Amino acid sequence: MKCQIALTLFGLACLSLANPIARVEEQIYKNLEESELTNVLITFRRADTKSAWDRFYSLRLTTRAAILDTQHAILKDHADVVQADVTAILEKVKIAGKKHYVDQLWITNELIVRDIDRETVELLRNHPDVESLVAEQFIQLEQTEEGESFDLRDYNNTIHNQWGIVNVNAPAAWARGLTGTGIVIGNIDTGARHTHVALAPTYRGNNAGENHNYNWFAPTGNAAVPSDTNGHGTHCIGSHSGTQGLGVAPNSRWIACRGCAGPGCSTFDLNSCGNFMACPTNTVGGAAQCARAPQIVNNSWGGAGGSTWFNPILTAWRNAGISAVFSAGNSGNACNTHSSPGDQPLAFAVGATTSTNALWTSSSVGPGPGNAVKPNVAAPGASVASASHLADTGLRTLSGTSMAAPHVAGAVALIFQARGGTVVAAHARLTSTALTHVSGGRTCGGVPEGTRPNNHVGHGRIDANAAA
Repeated sequence: MKCQIALTLFGLACLSLANPIARVEEQIYKNLEESELTNVLITFRRADTKSAWDRFYSLRLTTRAAILDTQHAILKDHADVVQADVTAILEKVKIAGKKHYVDQLWITNELIVRDIDRETVELLRNHPDVESLVAEQFIQLEQTEEGESFDLRDYNNTIHNQWGIVNVNAPAAWARGLTGTGIVIGNIDTGARHTHVALAPTYRGNNAGENHNYNWFAPTGNAAVPSDTNGHGTHCIGSHSGTQGLGVAPNSRWIACRGCAGPGCSTFDLNSCGNFMACPTNTVGGAAQCARAPQIVNNSWGGAGGSTWFNPILTAWRNAGISAVFSAGNSGNACNTHSSPGDQPLAFAVGATTSTNALWTSSSVGPGPGNAVKPNVAAPGASVASASHLADTGLRTLSGTSMAAPHVAGAVALIFQARGGTVVAAHARLTSTALTHVSGGRTCGGVPEGTRPNNHVGHGRIDANAAA
């Protein structure tokens, strides 16, 4: 094997013939044929995340603050050691004029390198610490059904509580003083219109003494200010934390991470957002402050069922007492259409119901892996009005399990405010108090739809007031 020219240029020793060559996914080379730069994920031969997790679990920490800080410290320190030589080389290459930037995934001991060229790919391919270079993949956003759009000013800036809010019995919880006070909900989606009149009061970045740091992150591009060119994320945030009768928890606070920068969601960005929610950073990904982590993360996205790639993040979230709420998917009512990560054990998955409490026609159905009952519950998802990304007073109506999930995220906020406790306890409150929906008489996974729980609506439609 000849030494790569780049190795000589940057003063690095020629690698031994005995060193194995890293596996490079063919898609990376295809990407480089179409563009000079691409994004890659580096995995490491000596990643050994198990030993880092074992050290963390051996401490038997009990407070959330200690768990958040120590989990990050141990896993990141371990990643820093394993990745040290590769990151040093990448820095030398950058100093020499390359354009790439690096995003560390401390939970899984991996590195994302964005805007990397072919020469640097070959340099990494021949590094003895590198196991593989993985190409970026994209999960298409679930297709929601668009309804009408309207403007708050047409209603003198005052509207009634939306049907989904009434359906989950949120106003009764509000009457008891349960509005999500003190609870932070993270949202991984297309972004946010943080200036919207229904979202601005509850955006944590608008609190006194706050700014966008630790409250907003956009892995692709590191945009310093929240934005949303799609509207999916803005709509979802409105349903869990919006004021004006839009959100289940109208006094909660929200933060956001753009995991879906285009028509699809990059697996790299979703991973980065998962790390951000476990330990928030400033808008350029530095100066982490784990105490700023939310108690809940709404995830109105998903891909092919049975996928486990997001499970390490779900584990880190659960360790830190973060409820992971996911949409079930919009692939229809046929059996085995449920999406991932929502079908995984540590995810709390949500199907969609209509205003007549029937299962929405496109709401995906389980079971999950191992014949597990999925979704866990159902919530309003058809013709849901919430905030629009097009104007600060705009509203739009969308249908999908994407719209159902934030109703549940808001309900978890009410439970945490009322009861504190663990994620397991909060989820148990939602399932034990859920209401039976109108049965369609179907069977999936050997479980009739009229049985509770079942693979169509899980334990039933949520009742936020009863749960809290």
